[in-house]
Amino acid sequence: MKSFAGLRVHEIVQTYSDTLIRIAVQQTKNMSEAEEIVQEVYMTLMRQKKPFDSEVHLKAWLIKVTFNKCKDYFKSSRVKKTVPMTEEMTFIAKEEQIVLPEIFELDPNERSIVYLHYYEGYTTAEIANLLDMKVNTVGSKLRRVRMKLKAFLEEGS
Repeated sequence: MKSFAGLRVHEIVQTYSDTLIRIAVQQTKNMSEAEEIVQEVYMTLMRQKKPFDSEVHLKAWLIKVTFNKCKDYFKSSRVKKTVPMTEEMTFIAKEEQIVLPEIFELDPNERSIVYLHYYEGYTTAEIANLLDMKVNTVGSKLRRVRMKLKAFLEEGS
């Protein structure tokens, strides 16, 4: 059986599927499309020839490929009109079960940065690497998103 960074495929699926699904759902706003995208990510992994240096490298690769597959999804003819946020998407906020509907109003790049920073704990430099952006761009987008969300929260209270 094929293994990557010392993990077998079934271990990788068990370990990273929740993370990859959360990324794909917050990008596409569609659970079934998100599941399909994650399947495509695993198919891409199976075709991967280069070894991974570590499990951290593997995780970063999986996240990057998921974001790229989401971009491909928006370029494809599969995209329909925006799907409204549903209760099934509330799992995105991990244990807290808190999802600000305003997060889904952000553009996909902003949602990606928010997700990677607050949910996965990546630094701005790591996010810049994952999303092929400049560190300063990630930092300024993160600051703008914080201001937008603060304004949303202040309006609601």
